Amino acid sequence: MVHRGQDVEAFEEEFATFNGTQYCVGVANGLDALRLSLVAMGIGVGDEVIVPSNTYIATWMAVSEVGATPIPVEPLESTYNLDPGKIEAAITPRTKAILPVHLYGQPADLDPILVVARKHGLRLLEDAAQAHGARYKGKRIGGHGDVAAWSFYPSKNLGALGDAGAVTTNDPEFADRIRVLRKLRFARKIYE
Repeated sequence: MVHRGQDVEAFEEEFATFNGTQYCVGVANGLDALRLSLVAMGIGVGDEVIVPSNTYIATWMAVSEVGATPIPVEPLESTYNLDPGKIEAAITPRTKAILPVHLYGQPADLDPILVVARKHGLRLLEDAAQAHGARYKGKRIGGHGDVAAWSFYPSKNLGALGDAGAVTTNDPEFADRIRVLRKLRFARKIYE
């Protein structure tokens, strides 16, 4: 989604509506969706982010690329998603966010994860790269946490003709930050 215009704006509106969120911001790919979300949350060098030990490498790469440290937590055997019961033991004073992945289109158990996040003042970034249209307790994925990061790589269940990604949120300030970071990222790519 490098070239933004009426088609991208229309997609952003439709995808936000589809997911039951107020905002959608198109970005270049799923890794950028994760990385820009972490930057918009103020996460960087010296910070820690709780991640599932069982996930695609992009989840960990995004955390590493902003200078933070991924802290793995084992999955539930029944779903292969982040085990909410093991998160609290991994939290340290440097932990800034929890990044559950909705693996194989199956939503992570968000309610207990949100309880832990709120209790410890942590951000919740959902990796929804494989969860287009998935529902958690009747509500579509994309607006349960602070933000959700999406991939539209051609092999995804909602794939683009090339690479693309998006961020959904209900927070207008966060959506504005992602838009600014998207422009900065695009400008850097031009000059690299």
